[in-house]
Amino acid sequence: MIDEGRLGHYLQDHYAGSAAGIELFRRAADQQTDPVARTTLTAMIATVEDERTALERFLAAIGAKPDPVKNAGAWLAEKIGRFKSNGELIRRSPLSDVVELETLRLAVEGKAAGWRVLRQLAEDDAKFDAAELDKLLSAAADQIVQLESLRMSAANRVFRQTP
Repeated sequence: MIDEGRLGHYLQDHYAGSAAGIELFRRAADQQTDPVARTTLTAMIATVEDERTALERFLAAIGAKPDPVKNAGAWLAEKIGRFKSNGELIRRSPLSDVVELETLRLAVEGKAAGWRVLRQLAEDDAKFDAAELDKLLSAAADQIVQLESLRMSAANRVFRQTP
């Protein structure tokens, strides 16, 4: 039997994290200096928003709702995270491209970890659709591959000196 109270808190945390993740996807898509990265991230936004809707369904399946306090905290944390030392005071640093892509990759890794927990629970509980979770896990794996490729491209562009 699943402890729906604990699972609810866990999923609320993931839901709040998705709010911050979507904000970061939007900002990174708008501000990446590489047009390929901008296009790829823009395309990912709709998928990430759909995944958040799936998370809402999983919360509802156990009688839980998103926690507005956690959501506000995650949103605020994403905004505060914008103010970090990146070697530039007035304008956007090229380093921001690398750091944002790395942060997005880590966020997707965390999302996938949540999907894996639900996928395991789906073995014993019909509230969670195993086939849907398999698709979510596959999508997360694809996102990780794309983000890693973009991250390494940005790292090469930023850290390699050209003569």
